[in-house]
Amino acid sequence: MDIAIVTGAETPLGLSLIQRLVRQGYRVHGIGNNFSKITFSDPHFFAHPVDLTDLNGVTETLGKILEKENSLNLLIHAIDVTPGAAFEKLPIGNLEAILRIGLLGPVMLTRLSLPNLLRFRGQLINVIPANKSGAPASAVNALLEGGLREMNRALFDSARDAGLRVTNLILRQNPEPDALSVQSSEQTHIDLEDVARAVEHLLDPNFANVPAELVLHPRSSAHSDQVLPEVAASLDPYAEVVLPPTAYCPPEQPKIPTQEKALVDRTIPYTDDEMEDKIAAAIEDFESNPQSYERKERKPLQQNNREDSEPGGKNKRRRGRRRGGRNRNREQKPDQAEGAPSQESQKGDSKPKQSKRKPVEKGLKPENKNPEASVKTEQKTVEPKRKGSSRKEPTKKAAKKVTRKVVPKPSTESASKKAGKKLAAKKVARKSAKKVAKKAVKKTAAKKVAKKKAAKVK
Repeated sequence: MDIAIVTGAETPLGLSLIQRLVRQGYRVHGIGNNFSKITFSDPHFFAHPVDLTDLNGVTETLGKILEKENSLNLLIHAIDVTPGAAFEKLPIGNLEAILRIGLLGPVMLTRLSLPNLLRFRGQLINVIPANKSGAPASAVNALLEGGLREMNRALFDSARDAGLRVTNLILRQNPEPDALSVQSSEQTHIDLEDVARAVEHLLDPNFANVPAELVLHPRSSAHSDQVLPEVAASLDPYAEVVLPPTAYCPPEQPKIPTQEKALVDRTIPYTDDEMEDKIAAAIEDFESNPQSYERKERKPLQQNNREDSEPGGKNKRRRGRRRGGRNRNREQKPDQAEGAPSQESQKGDSKPKQSKRKPVEKGLKPENKNPEASVKTEQKTVEPKRKGSSRKEPTKKAAKKVTRKVVPKPSTESASKKAGKKLAAKKVARKSAKKVAKKAVKKTAAKKVAKKKAAKVK
């Protein structure tokens, strides 16, 4: 906590300064002549009544304060002395007392406090009242003011380099007694609260610059005849609202009714355990009776016959390309069928050329899934075109080979049908299982949502 010393603590000016310093957090020691009329008390305020004309008593009191606190941050001189008469009429005893209280006392206290103020980088403020309100200024007041001002000016440069701030606060009241003719106006004398605010501003640590001197004057001079009239507060243009006339205002529109939220109660018919039991039962039923889940599909033979019946033979070529050359021989000319001799073979060799397909050995079953198509190929190969008489009929050996390839057995057709039925049954089972699983997932999600809503309602 900062330590402050205020001289002239018994005066109204000194007391207002002490109260302001205590609120700011200072521990204040007040030095004055008589504290009998002071009613202010605070645990951070200590009064030291001393006869200010006794310089030895003043020095002893200051020594005790410094010995107790071991530091000093602020020293304010607020001694207000009034001569009470003109300089030529003032008694010698009174003049000596005035000089001891107003000049020699502050000078002695400043000399003894200066080492601590420099050490802790404190502040020295001299509040110098030039005269009291209503009393004319005399040579004694000029002597006190000039001595303190010149002392602080001499200390100013060396003190601010060491971190000590020295300021003179001069109060200049209206000297003429007629200044009180205005009915106790605050404009013709200095307000003590304003002085305390000025001191508080000087003590601001964020104030980097050092003011050397501050002079306060009353708001009005002693020659003012009346108090300044009060000025009405101007209307804020940004806060002023001007409404248009009612003729230009649009009619009120009807309010649009809003629908209330409809609460939907959703109930889940099955629990999780019941749903799992139903899924397991559906899987067991499918595994035991897969025939009930089969779908009727069109036979592939009818599709092939329809494609063969279309004119132009376009579908035949596409089907042959898709199936990897199963019907290559259909694109051949009828006169160049299997077993039929070509023109070159007639000219050169009498033996007919063999077909590209390998002959079927005896005992092996031919693999032909489309017997009707094979019969048609047989007819095409056997019946040559009647373009010329030079062509010969196919030999008996070639005809026998063709008949062996074409004739299918009923066992192959039944096996292919069974395989197709099994594949269709598997596909149907997979689709049904997926649908059941999706339904179960949806129901479990709906149950969770219902539980959350029930918890929120509770």
